Amino acid sequence: MPSPTGARWSSRARTGSATARSTPPSWSPSVHPSTRRKGWGRTSRESEGSIMSELGRLSLLLGFACSLFAVGSIAWGLRTGLSGPLRGGRRAVWAVCGLTVLAVILLERALLARDMSYRYVAEHTSKDLPLHYAFTSLWAGQEGSLLLWLLILSAYGSAFLFAYRKRLDPFYDAVAMVIAAVMVFFTGLLSFVSSPFRILATPPPDGMGLNPLLQDPGMMIHPPILYTGYVGFVVPFAFAMAVLLLNRSGTRWIEEVRRWTLFCWGFLGVGILLGARWAYIELGWGGYWGWDPVENASLMPWLVGTGFLHSVMIEQRRGMLKTWNITLIALTFLLSMFGTFLTRSGVLTSVHSFAESNIGPWFLGFILIAATAATALILYRKALLESENRMDAIVSREGSFLFNNVLFVALTFATFLGTTFPVLSEAVTGTKISVSAPFFNRVNVPIALTLLLLTGAGPVLSWKRVTASVLKRNFVLPAFLGVIAALVALPFGATGVYPLVCIFGAAFVITTIVMEFARGIQARKRAETGALPGQVVSLVQKNKRRYGGYIVHAGMVVIFLGVLGSSVFQKEAHGPLRNGESLKLGPYALTLRGVTDHQRQNASLTTAIVDVQRDGKFVATEHPSKAFYSKSQQPMTEVALHTTPMEDLYLILGGVNEDGSASIQAYINPLVSFVWVGGLIMVFGTLIALSDRMRLRREEKPVP
Repeated sequence: MPSPTGARWSSRARTGSATARSTPPSWSPSVHPSTRRKGWGRTSRESEGSIMSELGRLSLLLGFACSLFAVGSIAWGLRTGLSGPLRGGRRAVWAVCGLTVLAVILLERALLARDMSYRYVAEHTSKDLPLHYAFTSLWAGQEGSLLLWLLILSAYGSAFLFAYRKRLDPFYDAVAMVIAAVMVFFTGLLSFVSSPFRILATPPPDGMGLNPLLQDPGMMIHPPILYTGYVGFVVPFAFAMAVLLLNRSGTRWIEEVRRWTLFCWGFLGVGILLGARWAYIELGWGGYWGWDPVENASLMPWLVGTGFLHSVMIEQRRGMLKTWNITLIALTFLLSMFGTFLTRSGVLTSVHSFAESNIGPWFLGFILIAATAATALILYRKALLESENRMDAIVSREGSFLFNNVLFVALTFATFLGTTFPVLSEAVTGTKISVSAPFFNRVNVPIALTLLLLTGAGPVLSWKRVTASVLKRNFVLPAFLGVIAALVALPFGATGVYPLVCIFGAAFVITTIVMEFARGIQARKRAETGALPGQVVSLVQKNKRRYGGYIVHAGMVVIFLGVLGSSVFQKEAHGPLRNGESLKLGPYALTLRGVTDHQRQNASLTTAIVDVQRDGKFVATEHPSKAFYSKSQQPMTEVALHTTPMEDLYLILGGVNEDGSASIQAYINPLVSFVWVGGLIMVFGTLIALSDRMRLRREEKPVP
């Protein structure tokens, strides 16, 4: 999956084998003095580029100054109670957003014009690069992706100020101050450490081009969507820190932060799925998730955020787990920052890794400072965070949610440990010990399956205590149908413990969800009549948060089934084929009809023409290809997919051999479409839950 922080990929990409490229010897990477002042003897275009570069650098420097001013001004206003500094601080946050937009426009202008006097442009574009990929090159490299991060961060800050523009409470100014403090870090990084506006002493005649792995339509939407979720966790973090700074009690902030968290969590989930789809199509190894360090970097904050969205209900309902919830919010933000450190420091190996950079230590320092500050505030305000009630029984809804949270944290910790173990082992023993997918599967699969079972159990348990009659009413039918589903799956090859538990759990959860909808409809029958679909819609509209959550759970069940089918029941065949020869794989016969060579805008392609038959009947002609990008001297695999609702036929052209035969590798991936459909269902449920209007009292007085 492409990294949540943009830029370069390494040579360890399974089949694509795209490499992190160093500066070619044909041009100098040194920065021209014109980044500071215009030099003599430069062409008009180079001079214009120098002026635009200076303007871009100035916009980032002013953004840094405005961020510092916002933090200081709001802090002074909170301390003195004066409205002027608060107003000035809010305006400074708006100014950072405007200045960042200006910087983005200036860099995009240079990218689209292929202005090779910019080092960033020369490293990530070329004259033959299609226009839409030149546009997306903004987030293809380190400096540009950090600029995109800042753009989204400043947009969140502005959106927050706009959403609460009528609130008189200084609490919201404290939230804005924390957001501005994070802006200080990113504007400073872009201004002094990793500027995208550096000018080359000798501009090359052409650039290096965009990494072939990034020349995919997914490049246009995946990184911005992933960033929107990834960066957005700064807002819940700012809420939590503001509560501690101002010693605020009550649950009102929890009601508000849940909505922000759900928004970010939804975008991050979509980004993860889009990245999995991108890896499935681009990396050419037959799968979509390999427990790669950068994949894990985006998964970990999503897991902790999921835990918070569940545990927050206990605090709202019973005033419990206050310290736990604050900790989860802080951890979610810190993990999102850690993901950037992971991809930028060069300390880990990843199929999505970038060339080693100099900003890793800065990120590590920021993470340590933020973690120390959050921990100190939590300890200082421990009296504020005391629970109002105690848990009456383990077998209860709050008990199941707490267990759910423990498992999410355990899943995150196991993923974190496996991801960082190579670094830890090298630090302790001097030998880097790599951790591969089998470790993650062995540790995480049992935890994930337990979470699947809890997904069905938690919502149908009572608060405080559960009686035997409730257990019988809510669990007998789901458990019975789960056993039946597992028995039915046995003849189809589901003989292992994990597949059977997954199928049992899927049937169990879906049954509990259907029962909850049925009970809701039955309870409303006296007040409303009509067709069943209308009753379902009416039920959801009355409690969007609850039933939106059930729909999200249903989508997750579908994803579990997709992962089960595409991993446990995957089939593979490979071999060299000459014209007219066939390769058998399950019910499919793959016949090579020829190999063609052709040229496209910036790559040469070798394509195999493969006729696909299923059970003796022709179904399609597929065209797996191998592309070669001369600019970067990199080969890329372009897979061919024949998709049906129940399975994918996945074809890879390994290459053309000296004897003229084509090396074909084929996979049957059962139920892989369930992964993508389940993701869409989760998105639908999230949108429903987000549309639930919070009943909050709003001050109507204008902000001073």
